[in-house]
Amino acid sequence: MVVTRSDVAREAGVSPAVVSYVLNNGPRPASVQARARVLEAVQKLGYRPNAIASALRAGSTQTIGFLTPNRANPFFGALSEAVEQRLNDEGYLMLAATTHGYQPDEERLLHTFVDRRVDGLIIAAGTSLVGSALRDLDAPVLVLDHAPESAGYSSVQTEDHLDAAAAVDHLQNHGHDLIGCVVGPPRIRSEPLCLAGWRTQQQRAGAFAGDELVAFADQSEAGGASAARLLLSDHGRPAILHGRRPTALFVGSDIQAVGVLWACHELGLRVPEDVAVVSLGGTRAAAYAIPTLSTVRQDVEYLAGAACAQLLRLVHEPGAPQTHLRIRGNLVVGQTCGCAAAG
Repeated sequence: MVVTRSDVAREAGVSPAVVSYVLNNGPRPASVQARARVLEAVQKLGYRPNAIASALRAGSTQTIGFLTPNRANPFFGALSEAVEQRLNDEGYLMLAATTHGYQPDEERLLHTFVDRRVDGLIIAAGTSLVGSALRDLDAPVLVLDHAPESAGYSSVQTEDHLDAAAAVDHLQNHGHDLIGCVVGPPRIRSEPLCLAGWRTQQQRAGAFAGDELVAFADQSEAGGASAARLLLSDHGRPAILHGRRPTALFVGSDIQAVGVLWACHELGLRVPEDVAVVSLGGTRAAAYAIPTLSTVRQDVEYLAGAACAQLLRLVHEPGAPQTHLRIRGNLVVGQTCGCAAAG
């Protein structure tokens, strides 16, 4: 049975208005005796105030919506955890939802957040909502994605194009020219940028950069394994067109790279002796892969801190100017690129 404010008033022998004054510290004072009776009745009956109603009266629900394409991906999972912790530290509750990159789900979840009167929204990379749909919202929006400065909302962006190019450059410095590329589905906004970074760096070095060296796959271990089989098989497109298979792979996420390592094991290929691998992300999984992954680390703690700080500034200062922050990753050398073998 739900205990109401009227129940507390009857138990304490006061009016419901007095109960409200005691619990809300105003707007009118209550006598010392009445306050003591109300607090005793609250404890005895186990009364809990309606937090939603109180928040709406105050004009804030102390909640932030967080929309992400795939929390099963260790990168987005770690990012979600980091954002939630930062918001908790600031007294906010995070409401999270996963879209898997499908626009109908994105739009439905977006409007669900708005209907629940969240104070703000963080949209993680991978959604297709970066556009006019966000500008129509009443709540402030922070996009963890690539957004033009004229978009009308703030953003914190990873430099996926440049980070991918850095990964490929590292493989090229090991003497590789036929480098394959494994990326996620094109509907996820960051993936075409990763692909462009691979292609640009290959072209810059005068190396092959054709579509036969590209495999699109789900952002999962199974997706990475499937892509690696396509690119590294003796009957795959690269082997047929170039007379040899790639000696290195750039992989757009750590979770896909774990699948790539499994596929190499299946194919009897040694990493990095037969196939070198560098991925993008720098998640905890990279350090526990066998062999450990060389990866361009995109710092989720820093991303989360910057995103939350930017969004809460907009929540507390309506009309504050929009800001756009771009963050580069850094190469973390593991055992899959060949550095350990070279040393």
